[in-house]
Amino acid sequence: MAVIVALVLEIAGVWFLNHEANIPEGRMEAANWVLQCSIVTLMISLISSPFNALIIAYERMTIYAYMSIMDVTLKLAICFIIIVYDGDRLVLLALLQIAVTLCMNIFYGWYCSRNFEGTYYSPRLLDRGLLKELTVFSGWNLMNNGAYVFATQGVNMLVNVFFGVVYNASRSVAMAVNSAVQGFVGNFTMAFSPQITKSYAAGDTAYAVHLANKGTKFTWLMMYIFIVPVCMEAETLLRLWLGEVPELAPLFLRFAMFESLAVSSGQNLFKLIQADGHIKSYTVHAALTAGLIFPLVWLFFYMGAPVWVAYLIFIIDFLFLNLVRFYDLKRLMVFSVFQFLKDCIIPCVLVSVASFIVPVILAHYMEEGIIRFFVNGAVSVFWTSLCCIVFGLTKSERIFLRDKVFFILKKNIKK
Repeated sequence: MAVIVALVLEIAGVWFLNHEANIPEGRMEAANWVLQCSIVTLMISLISSPFNALIIAYERMTIYAYMSIMDVTLKLAICFIIIVYDGDRLVLLALLQIAVTLCMNIFYGWYCSRNFEGTYYSPRLLDRGLLKELTVFSGWNLMNNGAYVFATQGVNMLVNVFFGVVYNASRSVAMAVNSAVQGFVGNFTMAFSPQITKSYAAGDTAYAVHLANKGTKFTWLMMYIFIVPVCMEAETLLRLWLGEVPELAPLFLRFAMFESLAVSSGQNLFKLIQADGHIKSYTVHAALTAGLIFPLVWLFFYMGAPVWVAYLIFIIDFLFLNLVRFYDLKRLMVFSVFQFLKDCIIPCVLVSVASFIVPVILAHYMEEGIIRFFVNGAVSVFWTSLCCIVFGLTKSERIFLRDKVFFILKKNIKK
């Protein structure tokens, strides 16, 4: 798969970059360096994906927490290296990103070989039946992921062609913040995946559905703890981070947060469908739905729509994709849409509305600046967390949260 993807990118990607992309004069060589480094990074990630799958299957989530800290530390080190470098910093960044990806995945491979029996490769161990099953399953997933790539990176190319590199820079800034938030929330929701799969495999479909509903709600609530402060103080946040803020970057950042929410909100439902294993029909439905984004964005851009319309189309499309998931879940198992609305949607909508009330009032009466940034940021996190507890959690979940907090505090006090 890695070789096939690399060949496609070497042909189509190189052609697009050198003939269609809107690259500033004198930067084409650096852009080609970045493309080649990105291809190598993608190949490393694809080849290493079985190690990540093993860690998730064995539920070693602690190692993900440690490696996330290491990943952030290495990327911070890259920032300092780039600051003192006198050459082409873009090329250096691409090369150092390969180094970080390689180091991280070498560690995952070493960890798996040390802790999980049978973690090695041998060409003599060829289970044709299992190979066929894995190829079919991964092939359908590849189709689904390909549609997502077109909906994201394909739209980036359209923005580059229709509006130029300036707006691409603004989108990149928004994506950087969004990726950090999505990574944090994704590591949390990843813990639901093995439990959903194991429960469904054991025949306990009801509990698997219950876990998917819980995971969806918790993902939404956690996302809102980030969404509210970022949306309220996007301008100041970007000014503190970048100094000079690219045009429309604050608006893009706000849209990107809700774009991430639209994607994350259905991930546990997708894991539930994957647990059944019969993903052919769903993949076709999902690919067709997500595949609409690219042509719709192109059509709207061609008709003269503003650049932010791309975000709106993406958000609406991925929220609609959850309806597609409802259809396939009801076809595959006993799944109650009414129960999902009751357990997830209603609490999440209440939190979504209530969490903005106090921060909006505070922003209205305070002058924009560094003081409001810290005050409203802290108030937004506290108020949103309170709304999540009051409107988002059930009585039993609040009791569990209280006991867990008391346990952690008691444990730290004893130390």
